[in-house]
Amino acid sequence: MIDQLERVSAMDRQLRAFTCVGTSPGVADGRPDSVALGVKDLFDVAGLPTALGTAALPARQALHTAAAVTALQDWGAVVVGKTVTSEFAYFGANATRNPWHPGSSPGGSSTGSAAAVGAGQVPLAIGTQTNGSVIRPAAYCGVVGFKPTYGTIPTEGLWLFAPSFDTVGAFARTVSLAGTAADVMAAGGLGFAGSSVPLEPAGLRIAVVRTQDWSMTTAEMRSALEGTARLLADAGADVDELTTPLCGEEGLSLHRTISEFEGAAAIGRLGIERADLLGAKIREVLAHAATITTEAYGRALDRRAQLVAELDRTLSGIDCVLTVPAAGAAPPAGDNGDPRFCTRWSLAGTPAICLPAVLGEHGLPLGVQLVGRRGTDARLLRLAQSVEELLGFAPNYERIVVADSTEDHGRHPVHADTRGVRVELRRNSTDPASPAGVGAAAVDR
Repeated sequence: MIDQLERVSAMDRQLRAFTCVGTSPGVADGRPDSVALGVKDLFDVAGLPTALGTAALPARQALHTAAAVTALQDWGAVVVGKTVTSEFAYFGANATRNPWHPGSSPGGSSTGSAAAVGAGQVPLAIGTQTNGSVIRPAAYCGVVGFKPTYGTIPTEGLWLFAPSFDTVGAFARTVSLAGTAADVMAAGGLGFAGSSVPLEPAGLRIAVVRTQDWSMTTAEMRSALEGTARLLADAGADVDELTTPLCGEEGLSLHRTISEFEGAAAIGRLGIERADLLGAKIREVLAHAATITTEAYGRALDRRAQLVAELDRTLSGIDCVLTVPAAGAAPPAGDNGDPRFCTRWSLAGTPAICLPAVLGEHGLPLGVQLVGRRGTDARLLRLAQSVEELLGFAPNYERIVVADSTEDHGRHPVHADTRGVRVELRRNSTDPASPAGVGAAAVDR
């Protein structure tokens, strides 16, 4: 275990995916078949600090472990640290590097989890999605990112930004591992096992959804989607275009109203005394949320219920939606990208999975997004296994090289606290590459 922690720590001097490197006792400790797990810094893990990605609050040493993490520990995962999140899981960028190119964004808000899996730092990591925080960073970092049906994974011990949307998700390099981890966290409620037989595309109805934002996508992203559609058609699927009730602007507006109203309330309950240390994105959302009335919030919830019911009817004859996870490849570092290609599905609470598809002209990965009807997680995952095989992306991981640095770039060595939990804390607030106002991991003040 010590060697594993030291390897993660050494790689992280370049990648900056973790806020702290350390473990918390679990039943899989010392097992040769255990799976190293990165945990987004919104989940409590006993003995490790929870900082929520902000400099405006002191880090809190967790006394208990979140239910989802405990389930994975009981299954065979070993926590190796807390991964970087955007401040309060919102839009702010941070110092984490994209494993395919250090000058590109890894996305957010589950920034560190996606980057750590992409780099091979850990095989498995978990995050959360309010808007596009699993699917988009998975696309930018070239990994599988799975967000199950809303409400299927317990959120006890997890700080929630917007309870109406927040969903626990998993990152891995394979559909099998990501789906298995999600099913474990859902106590088997998804009905998927890693050994499930892939669902062959032949005879299935696949609907390509472009939304009104299609003009914002890059040529290479459109090519990746169209290439995937051709692969599915060649495999015998019935591929056709579909317009859903969520394709317009209304879905984006409803999501913003609900999420920002709830997010401002959640942040307000934290009792922040140093509001001057909040990042610019959080200050913006708090200012806008102050203009949303309780009545407007209630109307948005009602309208959302109507749209979701309409979507259920629209998708009743469809096996899967095929769409894009983002406008294109990862933007430059400091820009977490636009989540709008995930927003509507988060509004509806549908299961969604990002699969890495191809490398673009600059060597950055491009993904595709598969979306299923609510409650059809296992079927979606089994189909995703077949699509994963058709795409054949896995050999591209050989291109990633993240050096194990032995130099100390402002990082503390791994050490043991008074309860024997091994912890390495990162001083991001003094990191010259960390954007001003972003408390990506300032947990050792």
